[in-house]
Amino acid sequence: MTGTMTSPFPFRQADLRFGRLVEGAHRTLGHFAVWRDRNAPRIAAHIDRYTVHTRRLAADHRRRRPAHRDHLAREITYFGIYNLAEVPGPDLVGRVLDDAPPRLSELPDRLARSYRSHGAPGLLAALHRAFPVLRDAPEADWLAGRLERLRAGLPERVLREGGMGKVARTLAGVLAIAAYDTAGCPREEQRAHLRRTVLGGYALGAAYAIVDDAFHDAPPGVLPPGERERCHRMLLHGLCEGVPPEPGELPDHPLAEELADLHRALLADRPFATHRHLYRAATAMYLAQDLDAAVPGPEPGGGDPATRYPCMFVKAGMSRCIANILGRRALPAGFYARCVNTIFLSQLRDDLKDRAEDLAAGRATVFTLPRNGSAANPLYDMFAYEAYVTAEIYRDDPVVADTLSYFGAKSLAPHLAADPGAAARIAAEYEATPQIRAFFDTAAGALRSRRLRRRVLPFDKRLKQRVADVSRGIPRTGRDVRVYFADRLPYIDRVVRGWAPPATDGTGGGDRGLEEIIAYTLHAPGKRVRAGLTLMLADSLGVAHRDLEPLLAAGEMFHTASLIFDDLPAQDNAAMRRGRPAAHTVYDEGAVQLAAVSLISRAFGLLPRLSGRFPARRVTEVISYAGTVLGSERLCRGQHLDLSAAHRPAGAPPVPVADILTMYRLKTSTTIESALVPLMLLLDRPDTEVEAVSGFSDAAGIVFQLRDDLLDATSDAAVLGKSAGQDLRKSNVVRDHGAAEARRLMAEQVRAADRACDRLPFDTGLLRGAVRYFASRRR
Repeated sequence: MTGTMTSPFPFRQADLRFGRLVEGAHRTLGHFAVWRDRNAPRIAAHIDRYTVHTRRLAADHRRRRPAHRDHLAREITYFGIYNLAEVPGPDLVGRVLDDAPPRLSELPDRLARSYRSHGAPGLLAALHRAFPVLRDAPEADWLAGRLERLRAGLPERVLREGGMGKVARTLAGVLAIAAYDTAGCPREEQRAHLRRTVLGGYALGAAYAIVDDAFHDAPPGVLPPGERERCHRMLLHGLCEGVPPEPGELPDHPLAEELADLHRALLADRPFATHRHLYRAATAMYLAQDLDAAVPGPEPGGGDPATRYPCMFVKAGMSRCIANILGRRALPAGFYARCVNTIFLSQLRDDLKDRAEDLAAGRATVFTLPRNGSAANPLYDMFAYEAYVTAEIYRDDPVVADTLSYFGAKSLAPHLAADPGAAARIAAEYEATPQIRAFFDTAAGALRSRRLRRRVLPFDKRLKQRVADVSRGIPRTGRDVRVYFADRLPYIDRVVRGWAPPATDGTGGGDRGLEEIIAYTLHAPGKRVRAGLTLMLADSLGVAHRDLEPLLAAGEMFHTASLIFDDLPAQDNAAMRRGRPAAHTVYDEGAVQLAAVSLISRAFGLLPRLSGRFPARRVTEVISYAGTVLGSERLCRGQHLDLSAAHRPAGAPPVPVADILTMYRLKTSTTIESALVPLMLLLDRPDTEVEAVSGFSDAAGIVFQLRDDLLDATSDAAVLGKSAGQDLRKSNVVRDHGAAEARRLMAEQVRAADRACDRLPFDTGLLRGAVRYFASRRR
């Protein structure tokens, strides 16, 4: 097949469909493979340019006054080739330089300083200096609010890995495309075009952070398989059909809400019917990323790196196409062929630089997958493809050859110099050629200074890095408790697994039935809300999470045991729990009951372990408290009342609200109280504070149960993750007194929870947020 490929695939707008793009990627990559194997000397010469440029970069940036205008001219030339798929002539570069604000090269540092001092408004002030025509535009206030909302919703992991830097770089890049596109135009024309571009630039940057980093790269357990599949279908349907999801269809997370809001706004600004190519490109980019993320991790046998090339090709190409569709008024002839065939080289470079981070996170990329005898060598291909682009896409244009190698060196050399040992290991693992080794050695020797490495980085990389660095150090305000719970879920799961009942050795008849049932129920994908509440209170009181691990694990075991009993045929007879069949429908019912008893026994056995961190008398009080609240005085009594309510004779009058609320207090408020009060007891907090926490728990539990009843009456099992309609034969507020009364009582109890928090002398912001989440949750 490769023998028939005589040129890169000539992509056009009509080819912006995933299947067609993948076919074209195979065509181009096949042609590249043939070209690469026939042109080793040209590739070697191209790599030698990297070494020469690295020496010059180090010398130039050591000067007290480097030639800023010359460097900016190079940046603009590279921007044209890499971002717009065209080679700007000297006149256009001059016009852009003349329109550029003073000291533009210092923007990344000024932007980072403003962001650190003033948050999102400071970031915008710095952007205004880069794009003065946006000053006082109403879109600025909109953007400031969006940036704060996004940062509050992103997982801590994404913020640590530089998610906000990626957003800022993408937004600035799309605005720069718009500024480049209108260079030399009247000011009002520039202003109108850039104002319109703000929405699209932010939407693209936010989509990177939300879809790629928060959704596709989410650690195992954060998103249950059913929820992940539902998110996938929702995203794909919205992109393919141009129909944003209804509020009731959204996953219960602020990032899903943000993505849906942006989709609606973008459809209003760029209607589906007239911008079908934009949404097709977005669909292809999403599908490529989804397939890329689905490849097994970097363990042995994880796959051939070469099989990832086509999806990488499409994902990278579509990201740049979308940026140009958003930032330019019209695309020139031949744009798609040049753009889509060029950008693959950047993905290889990014994967190399992210290798250590991806290995630590268990992510599969071409630089983390074992080669397993594969002929693909991503390190060599990274340089070879750039030489191929120069020769085959830009017909050996010397400006392109010089510019791509110059900025390749600017991007890679600081990374290599930061850890020469890792660079040497990569060179050995990927059988680096003499030219690649010479470049690696030159980078390590010429850029020893950290300050010099930062100065050498390309403009957009510096911007991303500086914003990311600052973002990591800014405390989050207005944190959404759903994000708090999700951020801590992997840690709680690790704790529960670490303290779970020990595995048997198979003696005593080799029966491991109980062990299997315990694992099935205890490690099912749940929200771990009660353990999350314990950590919220610990954060408010300054208690280290590790000191509470036996308490966290015991609480989850008590709760899981209660759910097992709750689902049994003699009680609720539920068919589903936590998104999977209830345990008694999978295993023998008697064995399931024994598994629940085993969990309770194990949990009581864990509580004395707290004496390693807390006074023994306080631990004894916690054990006594647990025995009381879980027994016939509280939790079991509440469940008994619930069962009694299910067996009332037909035609019986409604149960009074006060009686139903008593049941809710015993059945649900108790479980919340048992997540909070033990910590207060361990710390020997005053009785008045313990009473206030109990009062909060009382109100929060009622809110939780009222919302549960509303969801049971209106949602389906696929959304809830457990059997719906379970309360149709029971007395509850919704059934006996109506949904309006349930909502009135919820609002009343939220106020009661706030009053309880008012009595506490420490920060209760997270607890207040939790009770509001209980009142509005969708599952």
